[in-house]
Parts: sequence; structure tokens; C-alpha cells
Amino acid sequence: MKKVAIAFVAIPLVFMSAGFVTGAMLFPPLSESSLATNANGTDVAPLQEAQNTPDHAAVEGHSETTNMTPRALAEDRTILRLGQMTIPVEKPRSVSYVVADFALKMEGYELAQHYMKVEEATRIRDSLLAAMHLAAEGSLLREVAIDSDALSSLIREILSKEYSGIEDVLFISLYKQDVARF
Repeated sequence: MKKVAIAFVAIPLVFMSAGFVTGAMLFPPLSESSLATNANGTDVAPLQEAQNTPDHAAVEGHSETTNMTPRALAEDRTILRLGQMTIPVEKPRSVSYVVADFALKMEGYELAQHYMKVEEATRIRDSLLAAMHLAAEGSLLREVAIDSDALSSLIREILSKEYSGIEDVLFISLYKQDVARF
């Protein structure tokens, strides 16, 4: 009976410590000097480091529509960062997952501050997700490579019907990965 109790305690501890050590070796901690934060208080430097990894560049359909550095994104007070979304695109033989990190360029600082409120940002994210699903039904996201400029203008057109003052839709990152169906 004691051996069973020891096994229930020891085995999870062994696997947790092995996972911790493996994670620490694969992902070393960032130094505090390499972290920059944007207006929302989120870290910007990890995004830049992730974009420079070899695996990141190998993802099919990788595109960036903004040439702004993470520091410039953090300093521009008219940019509203909305976060990352994953949209599945159903195809006959595969499912493509489009992962996009969105930001909106607003016409002015006051308007950006208005939309930074949690309620407004949530409404915009919901509308943005609906616009991406609408784009997934069409041919725009079904192509081999995504035309980020056309996608940006489509989303801006849809969002401008409900929200005033949206100057541009920016993709901080945009990925597409096909997964075969079995």
C-alpha cells in the first residue's frame, strides 16, 4: 500500500521536474533589459524574438503588412492592439489555420483611447472575428498565400460600417498553416 502511495506522489513529481528542466533549456528567460511594453502593458520584445526564429519563417504564407518595429508600435498612441486570433478555413482535403495578430490604426488619440476601453475593444474583436470568418468563406483566405493588403481593406470596410475613425487594419503577424484531413 505504501508503494502505491509513493508512486502516486513520485511519478508526477518526476515528470513535472523533467518538463520544467526541458522548458528552461528550450526557452531561456529574457533579460529585463530586452523587454519593452506597449500602451496596453504587454511585452513587445518576445514578439520580435519569435519572428526571428527559423521555425517562424518556415510557416507557409507568413506575411507582415506593417513595417513598424515593436518599439514604434508601442509608442504610437493611435494604434489599438487587439491581440491574436486563430481562424480555421475549411477545405475539401485540409483545414488551414490562419493566425493573425491584429492592430487598428485610429484617426486620433482620443478615438483610440475611447476604443481601448474593455467593452469597446471586446465589441471590435467580436466584429473583427466575424469579418475574418466572412473572409474565410470567400476565396481570400483559401489561396496558397494570403493577400494581406486585400484582407486588410476588406476588414477595414466591414469594421467602418459599425465603428468610425478606423484608418487602417494592421497585421502585426499573419500566418497560415495547412493541416491535412485523414
